[in-house]
Amino acid sequence: MFESKWIDKLDRNLFPFVEYPGYDQRYPAHTGMGLSKETIDTIRNTSEQLFKIFSKAVKISQQGDTTFFTNMEIPEKLWPYLNIPNAFNQPTFLSRFDFVLDKDMNIKMVEINADTPCAIIESYYGNEVYCTENNKKNVNEGEMDNLANFLMEIYKRGFYPTVDFMSGDFIAARPFVFSCFDDYIEDYGTTKFLILTMQEACDKDSMCKVENSIGFESFYNLKVDKNTGDILLPNGDCAGALYRLHPLEILIDEESDDGYPIGTKLLDGYKNNKFLMFNPPEAILMQSKAFQSLIWNLAFTDKFYTEREEDIIKRYLPPSYFSKDEIPRNMKYVEKPIWGREGLDIKIMQNNNIIFEKEVEDPGEVVRRLSKNKMYQQYIDQPKFNIRTDEGSLSGYITLSCFMLFDKASALYARFSEDPIAGTEAYWVPLYVK
Repeated sequence: MFESKWIDKLDRNLFPFVEYPGYDQRYPAHTGMGLSKETIDTIRNTSEQLFKIFSKAVKISQQGDTTFFTNMEIPEKLWPYLNIPNAFNQPTFLSRFDFVLDKDMNIKMVEINADTPCAIIESYYGNEVYCTENNKKNVNEGEMDNLANFLMEIYKRGFYPTVDFMSGDFIAARPFVFSCFDDYIEDYGTTKFLILTMQEACDKDSMCKVENSIGFESFYNLKVDKNTGDILLPNGDCAGALYRLHPLEILIDEESDDGYPIGTKLLDGYKNNKFLMFNPPEAILMQSKAFQSLIWNLAFTDKFYTEREEDIIKRYLPPSYFSKDEIPRNMKYVEKPIWGREGLDIKIMQNNNIIFEKEVEDPGEVVRRLSKNKMYQQYIDQPKFNIRTDEGSLSGYITLSCFMLFDKASALYARFSEDPIAGTEAYWVPLYVK
């Protein structure tokens, strides 16, 4: 079998961006990457420990004052919504930690996407196709079932259902709505994949199988009742739960053509318990790049973290700083905008000299909030890997990721870039157990 033949087996209805618009080469790499069981276990165990550490910092952050939120660059309009109890008592429901490898093949956690993580189709579906077609052991074996159970748990809690005692069925008072901008193929594909997974889980559970209880509505068409804060659907129903694949730091400032503040009114509805939101607003605290600087500082603050937690931070997080003035002399570091996305405006520097600056094709197309400040993180010198793609054989860098379903580690994912900072040009690399 030719190395790329397995890519033909990917269902384009489930995975519509294998051939990504605007790119000549297909998104999946031809070859996968093998990980030892020890590395797999380390990534998952570390992710669970880091999640607890991040969650602990979220709790104190939610009590922050004006100065704190300003320094963290949290949009002021979001402040009233960051301390609302949610149904699962978790700062985020679905998140993804990103790691790089150092020269000794140790993992270092460099980012978390706690608000709108993607790469779900690749990890939960595509990885299985690669491993099946190439007779490899899937690193994510069983994780599709875990994702389905996770979504079912959110579904049941999001509805506050009643029971029809004649049929024994749960009856949802309001639909579970998934939303994104439907002209962005990656977000739309990811959203539809999650809908399908939730629907299939519902079909297997007779106690919560309710017709037309799960659906999609484009953010272009999403309407909020000006009086009640309810999410209004075209058929006259109101949503009981909302999954939104749209960054909260952008959504909060959005208005309709006639000046109606859609973002704040949507969050008012959430605050008034009109619907469950997935992910909840407080996920934005972890999403801020400055949050990693906060955690690094807290690791050196007496009595906040346990000795064990401090050891985890110092072992797996690169030193991270709020200001250039804090950076040790001669340290090579990465300068990141607090609300940066897709590698845009990220620089690798040393003593204020630029060593590498990420070039992003069509930077105006990157949806992001403009940042006032930067965070500064020690740069990790990484080993290079070779992979095969439609371009041929390439040499570059691997980023490894671990999804979190609430506080439990789940599917692993890898992307490859010829640059030390990955962006929209990155390839997806399937993973298997060595």
